[in-house]
Amino acid sequence: MERKLATIVCADVAGYSRLIGLDEEGTITRLRAHRRSLINPAVARHGGRIVKTMGDGLLVEFASPVEAVRCAAEIQLAVAAREAVLPEDRRIRFRIGINLGDVIVEDGDVLGDGVNIAARLQALADVGSICISRSVRDQVRDRLPVVFDDLGEQSVRNIARPVRCYRIRLDTYTAEASPEPAARRRWRLPAAVAAILVVLGGTGFVLFRERGPSEPTAAPVAAAARDPSTGASGMARVAPRLSLVVLPFANLSGDPDQEYFADGLTEDLTTDLSRIDGSFIIARNTAFTYKNKPVDIRQVGRDLGVRYVLEGSVRRSGDAVRVNAQLIDAETGAHLWTDRFDRVRADLIEMQSEITAGIASTLRVRLVDIESRRGQRERPNNPDATDLAMRGWALIYASQTQDNNVAARRLFEEALKADPQAVSALTGLGFTHIRDVLNRWTDAPGDPLQKADELIARAIAMKPDDASAHQYKALLRRAQRRSQEAIAAAERAVSLNRNLASGYTEIGWNYALLGQPEKTEHYVLQGMRLSPRDPFVVFWLLYIGVAQLHQGQDEAALDTFRKAIDADPGFPSSYGWLAAAYVFTGREAEAHEPMERWLRAVPWMTLTRYKTLEQSDHPAYMAQRPRIYAAWRKLGMPE
Repeated sequence: MERKLATIVCADVAGYSRLIGLDEEGTITRLRAHRRSLINPAVARHGGRIVKTMGDGLLVEFASPVEAVRCAAEIQLAVAAREAVLPEDRRIRFRIGINLGDVIVEDGDVLGDGVNIAARLQALADVGSICISRSVRDQVRDRLPVVFDDLGEQSVRNIARPVRCYRIRLDTYTAEASPEPAARRRWRLPAAVAAILVVLGGTGFVLFRERGPSEPTAAPVAAAARDPSTGASGMARVAPRLSLVVLPFANLSGDPDQEYFADGLTEDLTTDLSRIDGSFIIARNTAFTYKNKPVDIRQVGRDLGVRYVLEGSVRRSGDAVRVNAQLIDAETGAHLWTDRFDRVRADLIEMQSEITAGIASTLRVRLVDIESRRGQRERPNNPDATDLAMRGWALIYASQTQDNNVAARRLFEEALKADPQAVSALTGLGFTHIRDVLNRWTDAPGDPLQKADELIARAIAMKPDDASAHQYKALLRRAQRRSQEAIAAAERAVSLNRNLASGYTEIGWNYALLGQPEKTEHYVLQGMRLSPRDPFVVFWLLYIGVAQLHQGQDEAALDTFRKAIDADPGFPSSYGWLAAAYVFTGREAEAHEPMERWLRAVPWMTLTRYKTLEQSDHPAYMAQRPRIYAAWRKLGMPE
């Protein structure tokens, strides 16, 4: 029986039965819209996992109490803003309870008192509010700008001991988010979707090399940071975007002979993070001057002119290795992100490389997420090209919908008006056109693909050794049904950046498109090992699942499609594939609900349209498709 410590969020719609009685279709439609475009993206953005939905409620698991509270507050504020246009008695409002406790993990579900307490806290919460346990309060009170109302100890059903409860004052959270005082402004939680941007994830999206028009270079930054007259606030104004030092990881193994392993991780992380476009990473030799010395993080930030500090520890015991890492705000000393990576020793060099890649890829997501929030609060009315591009990527990563794609395209176009040389905007704009074709949002793929070809060619001409630009070229060639060339472009991308997870997944999927699905899983799993928490893991799981169907591995595919839905419940195509797998495994009765869900999300989809927009016309691939078409036809897809 697996047990672990987890933060559990339990949410429920207040007065759901009454709302259904007043307006059944309107309530259900709005609730689904909130889940698809607001709740699911917020959960993914804050590192959560939706364990299950329960009609009008849902259960979510987070590794971090801080991220759980941020996510819950963001959802409450955003839902309230959306519903404000409706009469009071028709508004959807949530009650949310959050608890940090020990849970039992069983077949993807979470059980035990840790979950039960979260459910009881949800019942105690006021409409539109959040009620948390003391264990959560203790973890977040010094890290988030919120005020708590102490509700005292509450006796809750089926829990032996009273639970100390606190109400989060969302009015204080909103006040901190207002643009009034500068000291408070740094804590602003945007009501809009926060940006998430990945280099090693998804389909290889690029981070930013170009600087904003007013951003200083690294040299004067460090000088200004060391000038005592600037102080901490001066450092915050001049330190570059994505500036960071990796302090030497501590060896907690109790064996001095293992020191080399911790030092190797530190060096590899410094190298991998320096690949972030636009980053300013302190060199290894400077970082190691802090080894085995007590440090004041804020002083380190001032000394080196960086915004962020990464520190961590390594513990080896037998064949097991545990690495803890934490990202710290060098201005305030606040912990922005923490994570733990456990591995069983096999080949030492391979294991070290895998751990380093996992930390680097996850940290890239967090760093740019944090930076994009910072840009929104510091330049809400005069964003530069990088800000606009970040916001465009934020929409793409938040939810895989056509509306988000259109909105992101507008932002990338604005970014290019501000700076025609912004590679991140060029590739972003190109990707929106490619996605129109890959997601079958257009009946005329020629025009968007021609535009994408021009944009990506410009990006590669400006930065010929940019791994992500070549990854976009691979996506483009796949959309053009040129899978051999797509594999070559992806191989070029990973030769430039061995940790570019999406390069490996792209190679794997293109082998499936060439009628060789037996090669797919190896490459895709290699990418998933490099970026296990990637926002685009839903696509990678679908690649594996479809390849399994093509090989007749229907039970395995069924399990893979379920994992894809767990990874991103808002992506509609997963449900169509799950429905087909149900048919192939003799469970047709269970296939109708996911099929109906898919067709409701894409009402324009027909078999003819799907076939016309297939990503491959290779004979071996096309020979594997008829039974899938037959399953969908049987489940009601129109011709």
